[in-house]
Amino acid sequence: MRSLPVPQALWKALLASMLLVFALPAPVQAQTKAKTQTKAKAKSKAKSKSKSKAKTAPAEPEQTLEQPEKLQEQDPQKTQELTQQKEPEKAPASEKAPASEKAAAQPKAQAQPKPKAPEKAPAPKVAERPLPQSQVQAQERAEASARLRIGVGVDLFTENSRMTGAQIINTSTRDESFDYGNATFLSATLSMSVPAPFAKDRARIGGAIRLFGNYGAGGDRTFGFGMLGQGLITGEYGLPVADKTEVVFGGRVGLSLLIPGRDFSQEINRLQVQGVDVWSVPRVGWVGGLSAGGRRRMSDHILLRADLSAQLEKIYLFSTTQDIDGLKFDKHWSTFGLRLGLTLGVEFAL
Repeated sequence: MRSLPVPQALWKALLASMLLVFALPAPVQAQTKAKTQTKAKAKSKAKSKSKSKAKTAPAEPEQTLEQPEKLQEQDPQKTQELTQQKEPEKAPASEKAPASEKAAAQPKAQAQPKPKAPEKAPAPKVAERPLPQSQVQAQERAEASARLRIGVGVDLFTENSRMTGAQIINTSTRDESFDYGNATFLSATLSMSVPAPFAKDRARIGGAIRLFGNYGAGGDRTFGFGMLGQGLITGEYGLPVADKTEVVFGGRVGLSLLIPGRDFSQEINRLQVQGVDVWSVPRVGWVGGLSAGGRRRMSDHILLRADLSAQLEKIYLFSTTQDIDGLKFDKHWSTFGLRLGLTLGVEFAL
């Protein structure tokens, strides 16, 4: 029959296709097995490298991540197994990362400080030459004169004075003048001085108070005037002549103040009884004089000095003009004298 050859041909084609189907998977599996063996070796190498070079090779995990993508294209089952095996391995790598960061930070913290540049040796000091004696003395004078000084002195004096006075009632004049000397010869002086605005190392200005005590006239005519004192403004200029010694030239001017006492007070009381308007108030006058002497510095704070002085003084005692019971009454008294003295004193520089 003609229908038989057709089925036989079909069976032959079916058998041939089945043989091809069973023959083709065998080489594909062999290839996949070879690939998985090579991938496993690469995986073991990647693990060893990740453990030894965890600090310096952050790019290797990216390569391992790229390999499963290639496997997915070839064999999806194998890629799933590989990814499941790599996921637990990533955890220790991530745990090691902070430790590696700490290890990298420790060497920076423990880095030794940079060595300092060697300091330059100080230049040797040049020995200072001693100043000349004149400059040393000038410095000492400047230091000594730049201080406040308080001085105390005792004055030995003598004087030649005249009391000029007259009493006039209408046309009758009675001269009451007389010359006199000093009844005492001692007085005391308290002074203070500071450097002058000009020539500070040599010039000084200040003030002084001189007390005579109970002042009176001596000699042929004795007369007690009362308590006498002087308030003075002083100035001086010193010229050095030797070591710690200088010659001092000075001047003084001021006011005199007389508090009535003894005979002078009795005269005031007599006039008041007669109706004359006179007061028992202190009398004033003026005084001026010059001095020259020497001063020696004994230490930084103590100086000794001696001065010769001459001064003129005038004191106004009475100056009264008045009509008493139709009578014109005038009375004028004043003293004027020259006083010479020697002052021995000490000054304290503060």
